Amino acid sequence: MKRHILPLILLIIATYWTIKPLLSPGYFTMHDDTQVARVIVMGRALRSGQFPVRWVSDLGYGYGYPLYNFYGPLPYYFGGALYAAGVDAVVATKMMMAVGMMLAAVTMYVLVQARFGRLSGILAGILYAFAPYHAVQLYVRGAVGELWAYAFLPLLFLGIFLVSTSTRRKDGIWIGGVALAGVILSHTISGYMTVVFYLIGLSLYSLILLFRKMFHSSFIIHHLALLSVGLGLTAFFWLPAIAEMGYTNVAGQISATANFRDHFVCVSQLWNSLWGYGGSVPGCIDGMSFKIGKLHIMLAILGAGLGFYSVRLFVAIGIASVFMALGISRGIWDSIPGFAYVQYPWRLLTGVALSASVLGGSVLFWIRQRWAKIGTFAILLIAILGLNAKLFTPQMTYDKPADFFESSEELLWRVSKVSDEYLPPSFSKPMNFGGVAREILVSDQNRGLRVETEIDTETYAKLHVQTQAPIEVILNRAYFPGWQYWVNGIRQQDQIDHGLPQVSIPAGKSVVEIRFGNTPVRFLGNILSMLIIVWFLKTYGKKSIA
Repeated sequence: MKRHILPLILLIIATYWTIKPLLSPGYFTMHDDTQVARVIVMGRALRSGQFPVRWVSDLGYGYGYPLYNFYGPLPYYFGGALYAAGVDAVVATKMMMAVGMMLAAVTMYVLVQARFGRLSGILAGILYAFAPYHAVQLYVRGAVGELWAYAFLPLLFLGIFLVSTSTRRKDGIWIGGVALAGVILSHTISGYMTVVFYLIGLSLYSLILLFRKMFHSSFIIHHLALLSVGLGLTAFFWLPAIAEMGYTNVAGQISATANFRDHFVCVSQLWNSLWGYGGSVPGCIDGMSFKIGKLHIMLAILGAGLGFYSVRLFVAIGIASVFMALGISRGIWDSIPGFAYVQYPWRLLTGVALSASVLGGSVLFWIRQRWAKIGTFAILLIAILGLNAKLFTPQMTYDKPADFFESSEELLWRVSKVSDEYLPPSFSKPMNFGGVAREILVSDQNRGLRVETEIDTETYAKLHVQTQAPIEVILNRAYFPGWQYWVNGIRQQDQIDHGLPQVSIPAGKSVVEIRFGNTPVRFLGNILSMLIIVWFLKTYGKKSIA
């Protein structure tokens, strides 16, 4: 481990320029300007003891919704934990982003140094960190989930490498499986794409081995074990997400502005496209850049030429990723189930950056003279920083106090309008800020209804209600499976009116309780994830104790 300390220090120093704007006061504009709010609601849910976090109360116009039942929670567990511990919301969000940015360089180093040595690993880590699409992810799009998924991918390929080519297959299963879990929990769509392409690649390579009479059943068994670890660890998340999607408007994300047919990349854009902070539109003139980076491309070609046999997997990944980002792959996009949810073919630039970084880093391996290798590395380091560091900057920064991001108008209205697809399909959205829900049940003195809220958390609320006559009331908590409603200790049947629960309250004093718990599919997912953890402890626990 000591021999990796200096390379890691060098990586951290070099990647300082990718996070430099995050160290300045204030915040910055981006496409998905909801990150601070998501950290806040995650932190509040963790404070209330909810785990795994599924439901948040302050979004969805104050009616709440199951954000983290569908949206990759891992980065927000990190940021939310900092916020729950008392860190300023903006600082916690920027720390979450910074970790995602810098982690990519470290994981790429870990992958490449295992095959090509430490200096190649450092170069590959810097190439990966300074890939133009990496800057687009954060400073243009604000895609924190993709940012973290990007960082876990190199460890997945390290696991695949160990499973396929070494005697450390058991370690490969767990390294790759945990990395796959990291991708899935960071960004749902990236996780889906990764699993699909993994299965396609595994099937094609198995056919090649079978044709060459080199196929062994253990090859498939070990790779399926890796997949089982990744999918099992995340079963608590993806099983409910698939089974319970119909209770929300998630499917509505495939809209006229997010149709994958309108967002293929043109070949010329991969070589060079103007840097911008706008959006993606049909055609070859977009408001954002999809360039791979000229230096990345040239180094990748050189690396592929110098050691094709050693890097053929990443050559294939690079070619396949470019192909899938271009319009000529439309037929494949139409044929893969669920790929419409990917929305943007240019997401495959992640695979291009990964491939180019590994290939580019491998170039140093073929330079045999030590000083020539070090000199080439120094020149390339200066070139990468000089060409790409300037891309890692936001369009505009602004300074607002943390209280602004925690305000009711920010959470219950502005951010809720940006992302309200997790509400029930029949829910009637408020027309203005005055229509948001501030209480679960509001008193109506004209009808003799009096309400006192004793407890109100993300997953439980207890209300003391007094009314002069029996009454039907609407609770301002969006319906989703798992909510249970109780009046005076008696479980109420679900009666839903435009996405909101309705309960009957008798005359006099009553106690109304609402509880959010597990559904059968969530319970099953939780059990599967726990079994994988037990499997891990059984595999490594005795060794660690010994």
